Amino acid sequence: MRLKYCYFFVLLTFFVFVTFANAIESTNRTITSGTFGVAWLDGNGIVRVYDGQAVSEPVPNIKIYMLAAADLLEEGNDQLAFLDDAKKSLHIYSFKTKKILGPFGNNIKTFATGRWSNNESFYSVFASTFTGQAFRWTKEIMEKGWTSIPGDFVHVTSGKLTPNSSSDDFIVVTDGNLYIFSPKWLTYSRGSVNDNIVTLLSGNFTDSPTDEIVSVDKSGVTYLNLFQKQIVENLTSQKVICLTLGKNGGNLDTLYALDTRGKPITYNRESKSWKDIPFENAFACSNLITKTNPDGKGHELFVVNKDNLYQITKDGLAEQLSDRKNTKVILKSGEKLLAEYRFTNVPFKPYVEKLRTPSGRNILRDAPYDHLHHHGLMFAIAVNGCNFWEEFTPKHGKQITVSINPQPETETSSLESELDWSNDESKILVKENRKISVSTGENVTFLDWQTTLKTEEQGVNLDKSNHHYFGLGLRFEQTMDKNGRFFSDSDLGDAEVIRGDERLTPCHWMAYTAKLHDEPVTVAVMGHPSNPIPTTAFTMGDAGKSFAYLGITLNLHRQPVEIKPNSSLTFRYRVAVWDGETTPETVAKIYSNYKKYKEK
Repeated sequence: MRLKYCYFFVLLTFFVFVTFANAIESTNRTITSGTFGVAWLDGNGIVRVYDGQAVSEPVPNIKIYMLAAADLLEEGNDQLAFLDDAKKSLHIYSFKTKKILGPFGNNIKTFATGRWSNNESFYSVFASTFTGQAFRWTKEIMEKGWTSIPGDFVHVTSGKLTPNSSSDDFIVVTDGNLYIFSPKWLTYSRGSVNDNIVTLLSGNFTDSPTDEIVSVDKSGVTYLNLFQKQIVENLTSQKVICLTLGKNGGNLDTLYALDTRGKPITYNRESKSWKDIPFENAFACSNLITKTNPDGKGHELFVVNKDNLYQITKDGLAEQLSDRKNTKVILKSGEKLLAEYRFTNVPFKPYVEKLRTPSGRNILRDAPYDHLHHHGLMFAIAVNGCNFWEEFTPKHGKQITVSINPQPETETSSLESELDWSNDESKILVKENRKISVSTGENVTFLDWQTTLKTEEQGVNLDKSNHHYFGLGLRFEQTMDKNGRFFSDSDLGDAEVIRGDERLTPCHWMAYTAKLHDEPVTVAVMGHPSNPIPTTAFTMGDAGKSFAYLGITLNLHRQPVEIKPNSSLTFRYRVAVWDGETTPETVAKIYSNYKKYKEK
């Protein structure tokens, strides 16, 4: 019996140790700050930014797992650098241009930014991959091949560790050991004798003319590494879960941490111990960061709890800065939640983020890594040479919500919205009145979409382009990408093959059956016969070699369409969703009823 208790105690100790070590590593690089403000990752891996006034989501559709801030593009202000959680690729968001550059590279494990030399006015990215390689990225390289650098590491930061150096040094951790990489000599030096390091930072903590390194080992103990003196000091035995520092205008930096309770603490040099920071809130924090004041003479302290950001004032008050903005309209029929329409904190176009079967299963996928501009159920085309479908491209456009009824977070069966379609110079090309409603039939969910494009003094062209899929489109949940089948009221053998398994089929309706998490569902799209352009379905993915997509194209790759001044065009569509497999006769009956529909 005693042996069993001993075994249980050892097992429990090991579990607590591993959990604690993982907690330290999980907080690494989920929050950063720069001239733009404070950026952090919420519980869904979406980056949120507090600019001193309000909170925004500049890239709401990309799940992220690591952040950094620096002027990588030589704009005079910091950009946000991040790794997406799908391909582990580098992206750079410019607050000046409101654009994302990237993705660059893939399979990146960790990265940091720093000055490679004083001869360069921009910063570099120093990255390590999961395949055991290290690389450098700069704005001069962009999409070209990255510069290969020796080494393999799991953590990295930068600092001025070498006197009179013209560059930053990069401090890396490999197998728990700390090394210093010199960009000048492209060599590593052993930085400490302690091992099991899981996180670190550099700063001005003593009267040394160079930066020092503060590291945390797997047990949560902090160490001060005086690299030039080859001395490692144990700061204190109190355990911490993450670190940050605050700049004080040329004076010594202030060192902050979170203790194992998730409470903010600061290091007192005189007593050589950690001291609690007065903090009125009882909740546990998950990370913390400082932001240097614009005058460079001090800093502000911020902490994160779940999805919320707080600023801790000098008197210990914590002001919540991140009240989540309303982002959606909830569409219901009776008590059934059928769809969610997202229109705020979207960078380019509002869309239906979720559409559910009668049993409540969502069929849509938003911004997958292979096509970040695919947003659930959306409508987009090109107007006067401006591309409203793709994103982060030259001559891209934005669909801007001017008004919406009902208001966000309202539970309703329909909505009406006014949108401005603007080009990259913020010129309004066309206006849209958009109406979306949901309803139910016999074991089926209906979503009706109506778009009216309106011109004023200037007419527009709905452009002829090389994109044969512009129009209404649905990107499906990932498990529906394989082994599905399309069927229609037209002979699919007569479809026009564009490339691979991408086909255009003139029809009244097109349906797709596939398995959603091992259970089949069926989705059908249909165009109303009153539409100014006959219905042509765009399909891809039934060959199992790519993802599945279903839409109704306006065929603008064949023929542009003109909307004359002070005129309008209206397009109406219905999407029907079933649990299980559905017969062509059932879909045909739905279409027969829909074509009799007239706007009330």
